[in-house]
Amino acid sequence: MTTTAPRGPAAARTIAAVLPPAVVWAVVLILRPVLEYGPGRMAWWGAGAAFLLCLVPWAIVTWLGKRGDLRRGIKRLGLGPLIVCTGVLMYGTLRAIQWLNGPLGLAAVIFAIYGGFALMLIFHRAGPDWACMTYGGAAAILVLMAGTPGLIGAALLALGAWAQTALRPRRAGRLVVSALAGAAVCGGIYALLEQAVP
Repeated sequence: MTTTAPRGPAAARTIAAVLPPAVVWAVVLILRPVLEYGPGRMAWWGAGAAFLLCLVPWAIVTWLGKRGDLRRGIKRLGLGPLIVCTGVLMYGTLRAIQWLNGPLGLAAVIFAIYGGFALMLIFHRAGPDWACMTYGGAAAILVLMAGTPGLIGAALLALGAWAQTALRPRRAGRLVVSALAGAAVCGGIYALLEQAVP
């Protein structure tokens, strides 16, 4: 008599592999100008932002990981310099978008991502999970950005959060709190900045 292997963990591994944070944020960044202006010149802004904020950091982390430099950890830099650098990046991003007449709504998404990352750095001792913060934050932004169609994306991201809890059931509570914190912080920043954008 043969038994079938449980589908949950295998499905969870597949979902987690398909929905890493870099891919999720890249899709949101590309969608923002497309939904506002259509698939034209402004769509390149989203693609460029996705390249700079998602692909480049992934490549750097991969390169540092292969060299073994990540073992020393980001903590050696200190929280102060990281916050200052993040602030400078946020200000520089906003000025570049304004100077080049880019889509200001895209800046709202970028600031929301930075806000979620800052929250993770500040509360790193509590063990927040970046993937679940991404799922919660991106789901909130998609609903705010696209309305009812955004619920489809939010449902897919809920599957991503489920996959993380299925893969790490002992951390399920922290993962759920991370997703809720991401929704509150990233979604809140996005909503506030969208109100400020003319």
